[in-house]
Amino acid sequence: MKVLIAEGDKSILESYKSILESRNHQVWTAEDGEKCIQIYRQELDNLNSGTKSQPFYAVILDYKMPKKNGLETAIEIFELVPDQRIIFTSSYTKNIILSSIEKLKCDIELLQKPFSPDDLINMVEDRDVFAQIESFGIHISDLKDRIPSHKHLIKLLEELIKVETKYFKQ
Repeated sequence: MKVLIAEGDKSILESYKSILESRNHQVWTAEDGEKCIQIYRQELDNLNSGTKSQPFYAVILDYKMPKKNGLETAIEIFELVPDQRIIFTSSYTKNIILSSIEKLKCDIELLQKPFSPDDLINMVEDRDVFAQIESFGIHISDLKDRIPSHKHLIKLLEELIKVETKYFKQ
């Protein structure tokens, strides 16, 4: 999967990159919000599709960064691609972050610092979502050639739960 990480602390940025690359993900990095937007636009242009396709499976944004904070960066990304998956990382309390991102009116995921390498991997790779989908007998290994977007995985899971509720849990 292609992942873009923007983190103001270079050592943390390198550790995230190392963790994800060890899982064979393609990783782009930026040390501030402006650089993140620049990389995002460049990869979006490289798609040459004319659609609002997502250039990255996930964009990981530190909430507090130089030049542009995570919220400002997320706003610009959503203006380019409204469905882009964004994961905020922050050491601020969850309530502060959630009240700030409510302004976006978009789905944002949050990883509260400090978190383990496994937490990062599980979040980026949608392991919980894949596990739930597999519980319905759909084998994710069948999808490995073309991993659906996070949004499509969530939609699939929601539809499976509706079917289960309607037909199997009466």
